[in-house]
Amino acid sequence: MKEKTEAANPMRDRKNPVSDMAEQIVSNYEQALRSSIKMQQEAVQCWSKWFNQSAPAEDWQRRVTRFTHLVNQYVPENEKRVEELVDLMQANTRTGTELLKKVADATQTPMTSEGQNKWLEVWTSSMGAMRSSYERFMQIGGRAMDSWMDFAQKSSEMAQMHSKAA
Repeated sequence: MKEKTEAANPMRDRKNPVSDMAEQIVSNYEQALRSSIKMQQEAVQCWSKWFNQSAPAEDWQRRVTRFTHLVNQYVPENEKRVEELVDLMQANTRTGTELLKKVADATQTPMTSEGQNKWLEVWTSSMGAMRSSYERFMQIGGRAMDSWMDFAQKSSEMAQMHSKAA
């Protein structure tokens, strides 16, 4: 009896593309979170080294000026990422509204070939919207990670220069 149930349900062995994308998003978010925590820990270590060193006032001023310059380079980059995320949320809201209109239209159509075509259009549109949103989110996240990695690398280089100079 068990063999018939398993043979009758071939969809059970297939992976769900939506859950795969969701798992990928969660995995990327976790990786970004771990990277952020690591970067914060390294920044705290760097600041601790700076405060534990006794340096002349002009050396401190030079360090702070360099760090301020470095941070000012990356603020506009982060603002761009936030603006891209807001744009993505607005686009997703518009797309969701359009999909709801299509669903309302499809529910009012009798289940003839026209009704089936409308439901197929709803399904195709929602899968396309999800794919597009996922791709755009991954692009934004990739650019944000590149920016953070570049910032971390330059911060690390600055810290190494200061530790060599000390």
